[in-house]
Amino acid sequence: MQGLQRILVGVDFNEKTSELPLPTQEAIKKGLWLAETTGAQLTLLTVLPEEAGSAEELIENDNKESLASLASSQVNQILEANSRDGVQVTSKFASGRGWYELICEVLREDVDLLIVGTRERNVAKRMLYGSTGTKLLRKCPCSVWITRPDVNPLEVSTIVAADDLSPVSDKVLHAAVSTAQLIDARLLVVHAADYPLEGAMMRTECSQEDIDNYREKIRADAEKEIFDRLSMTDYRTIQQGTQILVQGGPADSVVEQVITDNNADLLVMGTIGRGGIPGFLIGNTAERLLPSLNCSILAIKPDDFVSPVKVD
Repeated sequence: MQGLQRILVGVDFNEKTSELPLPTQEAIKKGLWLAETTGAQLTLLTVLPEEAGSAEELIENDNKESLASLASSQVNQILEANSRDGVQVTSKFASGRGWYELICEVLREDVDLLIVGTRERNVAKRMLYGSTGTKLLRKCPCSVWITRPDVNPLEVSTIVAADDLSPVSDKVLHAAVSTAQLIDARLLVVHAADYPLEGAMMRTECSQEDIDNYREKIRADAEKEIFDRLSMTDYRTIQQGTQILVQGGPADSVVEQVITDNNADLLVMGTIGRGGIPGFLIGNTAERLLPSLNCSILAIKPDDFVSPVKVD
């Protein structure tokens, strides 16, 4: 999180209740905290629906200006209750599809980090990441932090960094280390080991000892590579400690199990662009994880990530 210059928070205003959902309130608080900690500029963007509603709703709400006024009032209340010294906040409004307008703002203003809230728990207990969050993870060119509604920004105790040894994992490690430093959290770096020769070894009737030695060498090599790259960060300053976990199995299962076993609050992981379509997918592991993930997620984009969204 070091080096942040521009932070954007997506404000989800519920025009039916005229209130900011709890996840959005938490996203704003996290944005304020990060802006104060890093000295970054903070912008809040509220995206109102393209259609204000039916004729009866229009009569009741007057027009979109009244929605903007209601949303602005709610945002100001949150800002006043959570004021941060030296943080200047800019509030903006747009009309259209939430994920699309947020990405356009990211592109126009060269935003470094986008923060949004998850959907509220009572909507779907096992699906924290709705369509807007998933589209942002797939298509937004900058890092995306989707915050869980029941986690206080200053109470994160365990961060899990998923490291697949790809180039983007270097960025994942740096982001996870700096975040752990900022919030005084423990850092667990997780790698799911793959054993490509194990099947062939079994078919050639290798001894179990040979197979075990092969698996141990794969794990040891992965652990050494992770440690070498961690050494390029200042992870030693993490007061709560750093641990490397290399386990065999499918990446999504390994990561989810570590999150569950350690009651982790935040997962930091990289995304990819695949199939020749810019930003179309975020990778098989992330796609399988999202439906069951029960913590906040910070998604880091590779340097060559290209968003399919274009602005004039």
